[in-house]
Amino acid sequence: MRFIRFVFFLVMVFVSASCMDGKFGALGGAACPALGSGDPMQMSFSANAKANAEVRAFVAATKDLMQASIQMEGLATTACKNMGRDLGIPDAAMAPKNDEPGAAAKAACGALSAQVDWILKQGIQIQVQAQPPMCQADFQAKASCEGQCNVQVDPGQIVAQCEPARLSGYCQGTCEGRCEGRCNGTCNGQCSAVDAQGRCAGACNGTCTGSCDATCHAKCQGQWQAPKCEGSVQGPSASGECQASCNARASLRAQCTPGQVNVNVSQNAEMAMRLAATLRANLPYLIQAEVGLGKRVLGDVKVVVDVGGRLPKIIGNAGAQAVACVAAAAHASVQASVRINVSVQASASVSGRVGAGT
Repeated sequence: MRFIRFVFFLVMVFVSASCMDGKFGALGGAACPALGSGDPMQMSFSANAKANAEVRAFVAATKDLMQASIQMEGLATTACKNMGRDLGIPDAAMAPKNDEPGAAAKAACGALSAQVDWILKQGIQIQVQAQPPMCQADFQAKASCEGQCNVQVDPGQIVAQCEPARLSGYCQGTCEGRCEGRCNGTCNGQCSAVDAQGRCAGACNGTCTGSCDATCHAKCQGQWQAPKCEGSVQGPSASGECQASCNARASLRAQCTPGQVNVNVSQNAEMAMRLAATLRANLPYLIQAEVGLGKRVLGDVKVVVDVGGRLPKIIGNAGAQAVACVAAAAHASVQASVRINVSVQASASVSGRVGAGT
């Protein structure tokens, strides 16, 4: 019986979520198709390898957040509507007044909360013991995401994008700039040692034109090896933003199962029995929405929204597609955050009134 009820809940939540998903699809799909279909981790957003990794992880985390927020509001709305109908509330009284994020859960749970208040004022006492839902984070998604954060930047890309004054590395050829080691060639400055031909063969306090056995700065007539650009993070290291997006994905993609509730009422009156029965049947799913899909991930929700605020400056001019997708995903993450927070408050207005607040 419990399994059948769970399957019914999934069907109802799917129907409710499908309507909300349409709004989200229109929100980001035009500017960033990756938010609507496909796997963002397999898509290309920028020719810049590190920027591409950043955008991939953020868009994927935002898509996970969008889906989690839709599922959360759908589950809360369905649970509150089911209990409302059992307690005699007409559907019209539980209908949302607008299509703002969280409006459906706010309307359904708000009407239910008022009805529960009225019932309790009739002298009915209720005692609820609730077990929280069990959730398992998706660590496989996190590991896969983190693997793509560790991008080795193409040396040619570093050289092409860096201002000469900030460029340094080992020059396989002729160094034309400051040499941190021994300069063999011409020193436009003071040289610590010269060879028989009068050429510099030591440390050059100035500009070296010749071979440099250590780090060369500014210009290399030949091949740069392990080039670096001063002020930029290069090499095979994951940025904080990419890592944060991957961490959030693990929580947002978690699988949760509803907990259990034990309900006792003080009277055998019809309304008391109806209240107890509907709480036993539906409250576990409301708590799953409030806690498992809501309160548990609030920290991760904030992380994704914060990354969306910082990422435009970090990726810079990474290409039109990257910039457009970051902007669309940042907006979508804020909308999803509002949806979850409003739905958490709506769910808590019911669970708290029956003594099952978490």
